[in-house]
Amino acid sequence: MASAKFSLAPCVALFFACALPAMGQLSHSDPDPLARIRDAAKSNVLACSATGETLCEQVAPKIVASAEGDSPLADNLKLLIDAAKSQATDATKEPISIAWAVQAFRDANVEARTENNDGTANSSQGNPHDWETVVAEIRGREKPEEWVLLAAQLGAPVPSLEQAYNAALVIEAARDIQLTGIHPRRSIRFVLFGNEERRMDGASSYVRAHRDQLNHASAIVIFGAAANPVTGFALNGRHDIEPGVREALQPIYAMGVTHHTFDAPLEKYSLDFILEGIPTLVAPQPESSSRVTDIVAAARQADKIDIRELKRNTAIAAVAVFGIAERAEPLGPRQSRGEIESLLKASGLEQQMKSAGLWPLWESGERGRMPSQ
Repeated sequence: MASAKFSLAPCVALFFACALPAMGQLSHSDPDPLARIRDAAKSNVLACSATGETLCEQVAPKIVASAEGDSPLADNLKLLIDAAKSQATDATKEPISIAWAVQAFRDANVEARTENNDGTANSSQGNPHDWETVVAEIRGREKPEEWVLLAAQLGAPVPSLEQAYNAALVIEAARDIQLTGIHPRRSIRFVLFGNEERRMDGASSYVRAHRDQLNHASAIVIFGAAANPVTGFALNGRHDIEPGVREALQPIYAMGVTHHTFDAPLEKYSLDFILEGIPTLVAPQPESSSRVTDIVAAARQADKIDIRELKRNTAIAAVAVFGIAERAEPLGPRQSRGEIESLLKASGLEQQMKSAGLWPLWESGERGRMPSQ
């Protein structure tokens, strides 16, 4: 018997045929049912539907349709793979993954920039090996100073296949949200962490550089699942954010992203956000497929590139961050240092950090919320 494989096509059909009331369905003669919502978003007026549907319920089908339909996702991956081959012969030039990511964001009509470890914008005169983070943003219509972050690791100078998948997903999620023409209530930042050969990895550097903005962070979504099936997020011990996560994902309930856990795996790209008390969701790579695959070697095997599953994961990521950014209230409060310490103990992260030799960095305040906070 052939193994069952999830397809977005029935899901998209279900959304357009069932989720929208008959008066709101698209037809050749009907006007775009989202036109009024789009106009309201531009004027900073709360966008709502005459049918009583939420904005998320109306935007999600468009996001899913864009993710499922024709997109530059496969071409973007091919460009990165081709560039990786040339990087292998000249490691001194600007990391190809950084240049690729900036251009791909711009092709998606989302402006992008590179940042140094200290968070300052880089210039064309900077040392290319300092270009460690790529940042793009869709500004919120009502609370642009508040933000939700969708992030993944972008290996530099050459990513692994899994890193390429995750980076391409973040860029495509930005494109799919941008194509709706509707900005959510809060801003969404799309961040790709680059070079990790220095003392601190890209995520740690980003947190340190943007510490003065962390009170405005509503949630962090880290995507590491690549093209592996995603059935839910690890909520890192934050029981209080589960209802909000389910609410954000309700429009794509049929896709089966309902099995969230309170696991708190010791992931270096999520740890510093957790230590700062910010609600953090992780779509982790399954342990059974945690092998890092060389991108150049994998390019010789067509069956390694699973665009179909990656498109599904893109839809999940984009709907999740849009839904969280659109909520009337933040997903959850930023925890105090005392609350964080209780969470570390209850979730098992404390013991994991001690085993990894990271606990002294928390105790000294070098990583995480300051002892006085």
